[in-house]
Amino acid sequence: MTDAVALTFSWSLAEPAEPYRAPAPRTPLGVPAPKAVLLDVGMTLIHPSGAVMLAEIRADLPGFRAGEQDCAAALVAAAEARHYPLPVGLTDDEKVGAAWGALLGLDREMSLRIWKRVRSRPDFYSELDPETEALLTGLRSRGVRVGAVSNGEGQLGAELRHFGIDHLFDVALDSAVFGVEKPAPDMFRAACSTLDASPESCWFVGDGLINDVFGSLAAGVAVSFHYDRYGLYSAIPGVHRITRLVEVLAELDVRGPVPVPLHHTGRES
Repeated sequence: MTDAVALTFSWSLAEPAEPYRAPAPRTPLGVPAPKAVLLDVGMTLIHPSGAVMLAEIRADLPGFRAGEQDCAAALVAAAEARHYPLPVGLTDDEKVGAAWGALLGLDREMSLRIWKRVRSRPDFYSELDPETEALLTGLRSRGVRVGAVSNGEGQLGAELRHFGIDHLFDVALDSAVFGVEKPAPDMFRAACSTLDASPESCWFVGDGLINDVFGSLAAGVAVSFHYDRYGLYSAIPGVHRITRLVEVLAELDVRGPVPVPLHHTGRES
């Protein structure tokens, strides 16, 4: 985390989400406690602002009636669109913008115009999940090593510092620095190696099905939690889904204390 970038926008704690659907009962994990937990950052620990998105939509459509949570939830679903070959002629980022707008009932031209403005705002990602600090401090107090694995633009260290949580990580891996993006398994394995842990002794937590869940499982992690904050994916079987970050701590506690490692990488909190 040595980048010299300084972020200046104001940030706030995100409001607790109200899932659209109740989560299905989870299957018992049947695995031991992890040596390390790796976490996605954007849309997992730090969220895009529904207020920013709604303000930009209403600048063009003053009577737009969807709420802030609807705008944010639509983006979570639309984020998977970057992996699709369609629509032809759009960049990956534009595919996300078009899908986001479509879920909110906007036509493509308007969606892409508004999305471009949203993406240019420095305060777009400005909401810290209300349970981020509880999760990170809870992991460390239980003797679990903590790593961030993020598809970023080279500003991950500055972002974590801006939100006051950089000291809670033993390693932070930014794809722009590492040179490979999730869902490539190498990115997850590199974070595990830096934490002196095998993938099989690690858990992962993230919001994306392709980038986070499938990518981390392909790397060999023992468990990958899908953070389905808005209850969008309750119909998908076979996924360890959580709607609150602190549910990870509850899974740890039923497994008893984590063995103290002989060697610990990174900083102590």
